[in-house]
Amino acid sequence: MPIRWRLTLWFSLILFTILTLAGALLYTILENYLYNAVDNNLKIYSEQVHGMFLFNQDLQPMDFNMIHSGLPPVNEFASPGIYIQIIDASGNIVVKSDNLIRQTLPISPSLIAEGFGTAARIETVDAGDNASVRIMATPLFLKNRTLLLEIGQSLRPIEITMNNVRLALLGGVALALLVSVMLGAFLVQRVLAPVEQITRTASSIGVSSDLSRRVGYTGPADEIGRLAMTFDLMIERLNRFFESQKNFIADSSHELRTPLTVIRGNTDLLERNISEADRRESLRAIKAESNRMSTILGDLLLLAEIESGQTEPQENVSLKGIVLDEVKRAQPLASNHKIVTGRLEDISIVGDSYRLKQLLGNLVNNAIKYTPEGGTITLSLFRENDWARLEVSDTGIGIPAEHLPHIFDRFYRVDKARSRAGGGTGLGLAIVKGIAEQYGGKVSVASEPGKGSTFTVRLKTWASVSLL
Repeated sequence: MPIRWRLTLWFSLILFTILTLAGALLYTILENYLYNAVDNNLKIYSEQVHGMFLFNQDLQPMDFNMIHSGLPPVNEFASPGIYIQIIDASGNIVVKSDNLIRQTLPISPSLIAEGFGTAARIETVDAGDNASVRIMATPLFLKNRTLLLEIGQSLRPIEITMNNVRLALLGGVALALLVSVMLGAFLVQRVLAPVEQITRTASSIGVSSDLSRRVGYTGPADEIGRLAMTFDLMIERLNRFFESQKNFIADSSHELRTPLTVIRGNTDLLERNISEADRRESLRAIKAESNRMSTILGDLLLLAEIESGQTEPQENVSLKGIVLDEVKRAQPLASNHKIVTGRLEDISIVGDSYRLKQLLGNLVNNAIKYTPEGGTITLSLFRENDWARLEVSDTGIGIPAEHLPHIFDRFYRVDKARSRAGGGTGLGLAIVKGIAEQYGGKVSVASEPGKGSTFTVRLKTWASVSLL
């Protein structure tokens, strides 16, 4: 069953329950009120009759004809259906009101038995023909005998009224339930329209593999709106991811094709009758290209590991110590360059020291590669608000402005021939960016051709970053 119908049914069921309970409460309150009004009316008549008997207590003997003529005129000032009847202990009628005509109030044995011994007794008695009478019985203590006064009122008007109320409540609940189902289905369908749109978009993307499609929700920023926007953001990230993967595969294939071609060509040469010098040169080329392929694959695996979000052991890492260790490591590799430290503050962050050393090492290696002999590479570390700012500056050849937006892309080289000759894989700066972003940081570059470059890495200092 669709969720909109389930929601509609649930809302309707809740509304039905509320209306039923409210109707039952209203019905009970109204019924009690009407019955209390009848009982109060009976008490008033009973008091009037008792007052009349009290006034005529001196009559000797008791003149019941006079009593009959003195009964309250029930047909003049009371609601219709009020009857008065006096009976003796045997159930014989002594006096009754004129509106009973030839009928009598129904005599209840329990009412007679208890009425003679208590001050007042009220009971509903069946009068036949689906009619009921509310009777109040009170004892009349006369000088020479005790009689039972019965004041009765027909419940027919109340029963008709309550029956109409019951029908009105049932009809109202049924109508409200029908309207709630119709309006609920309409409103739920409108509310869930973005979800339906998301479903259609997802289905369309699944069929066509077109990740450029979006839900394009323009409604309020409620839960449904946030769901639609989150879906669009997810599709956008997936689109970027798949585009990146396509480029990655294409670039990897291109990068590996060259060393494979070199290896295949030199293997063909070795199968021929060539000189010892040519054989050694072919073996050297094969070994060099194999090492190059191994380096590329290693960097690819490292980059994939970083981008997959695999977590590494978290520890308190001294960035100052990493900078000083990198200076010691790189100095023998750059004997014709000066590697110095600039502003150096003692800053620690929570992270993985191995990854952070890789980040700084790639930046320094890149600076050495593109800095002429005699140039200077400066490593700086200082605090900038909540960030640790790590800078690697060089006095190298610089980077043209048109290349700066792509410098951190995979396999991107400003000077492809020179990069390949130096053994670079084109993944070093992409790894730097991946590690920085893995720790919630960011990397940037400022450069001017002929004057050098400055790579800046900003890392959070106030807390460990959750690696997703």
